[in-house]
Amino acid sequence: MKRKILKYLLWVLAKLTLWRYRPLIIAVAGSTGKSSTKEAIYYALKNDFKVARSISNLNTEIGLPLTIINGYDAKNNIFLWLVNIIKTLFLVIFKNKNYPQIWVLEMSEDQPGLITYLSKLCHPQIGVLSWISETPVHVEFYPNKESLQEEIQQLIVLLPSSGTAVLNYDNPLCLSSREQTKARVITYGFDNNSTVKISDYSLILNENLSQTGMKLRFEYQGSYVPFKINGVFGKAQAYALASGVAVGLALNLNLVHLVESLSEYKLLKARTHLIKGIKNTWILEDSYNSNPDALRASLDLYQDLVSGLKEEKIYPVKRRILVLGDMRELGKYSEGAHRLMAPLIKENADILITVGPKMKMVVSECLKLGFPQENIYSFESSKEAGQ
Repeated sequence: MKRKILKYLLWVLAKLTLWRYRPLIIAVAGSTGKSSTKEAIYYALKNDFKVARSISNLNTEIGLPLTIINGYDAKNNIFLWLVNIIKTLFLVIFKNKNYPQIWVLEMSEDQPGLITYLSKLCHPQIGVLSWISETPVHVEFYPNKESLQEEIQQLIVLLPSSGTAVLNYDNPLCLSSREQTKARVITYGFDNNSTVKISDYSLILNENLSQTGMKLRFEYQGSYVPFKINGVFGKAQAYALASGVAVGLALNLNLVHLVESLSEYKLLKARTHLIKGIKNTWILEDSYNSNPDALRASLDLYQDLVSGLKEEKIYPVKRRILVLGDMRELGKYSEGAHRLMAPLIKENADILITVGPKMKMVVSECLKLGFPQENIYSFESSKEAGQ
């Protein structure tokens, strides 16, 4: 009951704030990559507009309206909820010249109907899909994976005819949304048919691996701009940056200027980066969350990185150690999704360390494929693995 009251209160407060300021709403959804996509869009626009974005996990029926009213994540603190109400009333009565012209808002899909609810709350003018997985995270909360995929696509379905859908061309489940909207469609990806095409992608490797980066080109309507960045790499990040370019073009910004703005892009915590370890080791950390498509992308990048280091003789790769944890919230698809990862894991590891009960299914499958049992170490928790 308390949550229902709070949900209704935040709906009203957010609606009042949006009515008062009428910001342009850019919403981002997807089963993977949406936080990096949101960040890239923010960096693409921040030099030209008064723009703000949602932070942390404030992407639900509580978090998103809290973002809109610039409220505190009060949790069970009644005093802070009163402060939120008073702050919003002041925000509505006395116009704040610093309130954003544009909000870049991430939308969660962790319960049925949530993206539909959030879309009806803030009425996005631009909807961006990062990637929709064949077996998406949070699927355990839905009747089946198709209903979750359809819920993510609702962001595009509900766009007005005057709006813009920005879709990942390389992901069939994202691209199929273009048949369900009356909005203008802009696509991005590596495919030649993408509106914003990523080309000439490669890793930038040097002796200081913490500065590993990438270079690529963004192509649009016969023009192209080269792009180079250190400390950010991987095709997943290239997709995020391309979505920022696509949104900027939808707002009539110049391609060259957009690429210059994206040079300031920073990674979020626990996204793909390299950390120097002990005893002449390097750790590729990508630990924020996991699902089959995200793990596959990480292993493909790991393979590219190892191959590049060997070919350019920058670093002597003697052993490849994979440390992998459970992919959670996959429901009835969990066992099959874990087992399907085994061939790619076997191909990329000399030593395998797993954490969590679900990863035991991966171990079982790896053993069937001939992975040496003496090179596998399984633990119930990360604490146990660390000890």
